[in-house]
Amino acid sequence: MKLTLYAISLSLLISLNACSKHADPPPKAPAVTFRTLQSATPLALYDIKKPTLVNFWSTTCIVCLKEMPELVHTYEQYQPLGFEMIAVAMSYDRPSDVLELAAQRKWPFVVAIDLDGKLGKAFNDVKFTPTSFLINAEGRIVKSFIGKIDMDALRSHLDKLTVKS
Repeated sequence: MKLTLYAISLSLLISLNACSKHADPPPKAPAVTFRTLQSATPLALYDIKKPTLVNFWSTTCIVCLKEMPELVHTYEQYQPLGFEMIAVAMSYDRPSDVLELAAQRKWPFVVAIDLDGKLGKAFNDVKFTPTSFLINAEGRIVKSFIGKIDMDALRSHLDKLTVKS
């Protein structure tokens, strides 16, 4: 009787374990360094150590430029809670156009230029703008957006990733 009960318990335990989902951790973000408009010193992604949105955009992308005011608002809302954002202009953008847009619109977040296309390649070979990656404080990509960002989804993730005071 004890042996039968033990065998049933063991069988149940094994089947429950087989059915459970063992979620793999999200993929690590690439170890990249950004050339930013704000500093002559390159910014390494792994040095940030807080939730970060890396947003690939272009000066000629209408969707990108339309969503920037929403990104500014989101950045201003979550930055005090430990959020960072890096807007990465594509390699085909003229640096002077990037500088002019960022200055005109007074973007409060970090703006970088992917001069040689290596940043886009490192992030799964970005071809379309906007394309964005939300990275947690541990340096893992927890969400990606191809096309216009779903701001509700972004804010929902940021609510979980940032520190409430």
